[in-house]
Amino acid sequence: TSYGWDLSPRSSLHELMDELENVNGIEWIRLHYAHPAHLHWDMIQRFKSLVKLLPYIDMPVQHGSDAVLKRMRRGLSSDGIRERINSLKNINTDIAIRTGIIVGFPGETEDEFNELYNFVEETQFDRLGVFTYSEEEGTFGATLKDDVPIEVKTDRMDAIMMLQQDINLKKNEALVGKTEQVLVDRVSDDGTSFGRTYRDAPEVDNFVRIEEKLPVGAFVDAKITDAFEYDLKGEVVVHESKTV
Repeated sequence: TSYGWDLSPRSSLHELMDELENVNGIEWIRLHYAHPAHLHWDMIQRFKSLVKLLPYIDMPVQHGSDAVLKRMRRGLSSDGIRERINSLKNINTDIAIRTGIIVGFPGETEDEFNELYNFVEETQFDRLGVFTYSEEEGTFGATLKDDVPIEVKTDRMDAIMMLQQDINLKKNEALVGKTEQVLVDRVSDDGTSFGRTYRDAPEVDNFVRIEEKLPVGAFVDAKITDAFEYDLKGEVVVHESKTV
């Protein structure tokens, strides 16, 4: 989201997206690692105006406690993060929001973790990855005492993952009976195809399992027939001609 700030003349991410929209052969554009403090209105608007930019954003918020966000030097409060999320949802009601969070940052208290837990429960992220804090050389966090025991970090990570698992299942169950465009990624030896909807980035998000051998790179319309915590089952209703 700080793309182009070091260029002369200065450019911006939304201008890059405008150019990519006109490139032949590109079907899907997916935005990852968007720092919430640098996500500005011009870029948010592109989730409505651009066809190739998927209604999907990976925006690592890292925490939901203002005190921890300040220690992390994230440059945005929890209310600021909420404002970005609400703006994204208002501009495109179909948008899928992935995030990454860290538990056990130096000094994280039980109350601060509970703020994070409540924030995740309130926000209902579409996709979420959670990591236990570990010191990384060259970061501000490395100057702080890593004082949260590993057992506590692990328990907190497990609690967030269990919460998100329930959220995932509810969101996936809501798709049963709907028809989704699926990009086929791979085919197993038994002829089962695995693909992704716009809500899913490769390797880190959900997949759609289709009991039919399909060309890798093909787009198909699939009716969702069953849902699980991290994947879906579907049946092809329309084979599209385009591939990537």
